[in-house]
Amino acid sequence: MLDHMIFRADVSRRVGQAAIAACLVLTPALQQARADVVTDRLPPVLPVEESDTAVLTPGGPHRVLTLPGFTSTAGAIVEGGDEQLKVLGSVPTPVNASIALSRDGSKIYVGETYWSRGNRGDRADLLSVYDARTLNLEKEIPIPDRLHVVAKVGQMGLSDDDKLAYVYALMPSSTAHVVDLAAGKLMTSVDLAGCALVYPYGPRGFASICGDGTIATATVPAGGVGEAKVSFSPKFFDPDADPLFENSIVDRTTGEGWFLSYSGKIYPAKLGATPKIEKPWSVNEAADLPVAGTGVQELAWRPGGGQLMALHRATKRLYIVMHMGNYWTQKKGGPEVWILDATTKRLVRRVPLAAPVKSIAVTQDDKPILFAFGGEGAESSGFTAYDAVTGKKLRNRELSATIALVPGL
Repeated sequence: MLDHMIFRADVSRRVGQAAIAACLVLTPALQQARADVVTDRLPPVLPVEESDTAVLTPGGPHRVLTLPGFTSTAGAIVEGGDEQLKVLGSVPTPVNASIALSRDGSKIYVGETYWSRGNRGDRADLLSVYDARTLNLEKEIPIPDRLHVVAKVGQMGLSDDDKLAYVYALMPSSTAHVVDLAAGKLMTSVDLAGCALVYPYGPRGFASICGDGTIATATVPAGGVGEAKVSFSPKFFDPDADPLFENSIVDRTTGEGWFLSYSGKIYPAKLGATPKIEKPWSVNEAADLPVAGTGVQELAWRPGGGQLMALHRATKRLYIVMHMGNYWTQKKGGPEVWILDATTKRLVRRVPLAAPVKSIAVTQDDKPILFAFGGEGAESSGFTAYDAVTGKKLRNRELSATIALVPGL
């Protein structure tokens, strides 16, 4: 019996030693498994990030600066040559901002107004300068005041050499503030009693349309010393019977202007110290149609919209949004854009649009693009590119815009 008990104890001891030995053999594997589980629970090690700021590539002739309507909070920079009309970036703008673009597209100018308590308090009016590639704010130039209205190209403009900015104001009377952009300060203010908006030309001149049927031209003295010389043309249009569109066109290099009336008359002008206005010609007559009259029941093709007129400087071709309607439908957009030769005074092409629009812009290169936008209702957010020579539709996207600016103008 004793031998049997000793045998069982010896067997138990040997089995225990074997089990311990097995555990010791398995311990490294178990430790590795446990380590793997712990490792899986740890967050991955991320690479160290370096802060940087994206910069736009140099803009070409098809890069467009757009601004929406009353409630705009940013001006969008659109690559017009991109198949998706990609928005590359934006510049902050307050409600009812005014914008201008340098001729080479490198600078963006924004006319802004702010109140210390949002909608009241101390008022501050600024002309802000942005770099068009970095979109960084470069300069804030205080100005006395500026006009608050739905965006119009004539609210603000630049001299031919991009050295001066002209900002139209209406508080308490019509005035154009002249800003030295290099010095970053107000140079002078020019009284324009009874006249509205600014149409720059040459290095020191600008024009303004007057309510008595004339055009005023102002010449700013060098360095802003002394008063600007203001001249007036003879009366050439009847503001009560057939007013002019404020979105008429002036070539700021040559001083040539084309002022469009509600009935579709174009008044060629040569702006200078003594402005000269030529005999008007009819858009309808250029298309071999009867001249449109001013009768409220007279149906005819008529110009209408917002930024309804554009110029291709090299070819002197005028682009006008047209619609079928009676007189006093000048705010109505149109289903066609008419291309006219300003030299021969003849229609070149009628471009049918994918949807009616109110505004257009044309690039200034040798393969120009026509941008049509600002429709009504369901089409109000459409932004469409067409070949500006053939009228062929190229591309489209959803983008709300009231005005658009292109380099080279």
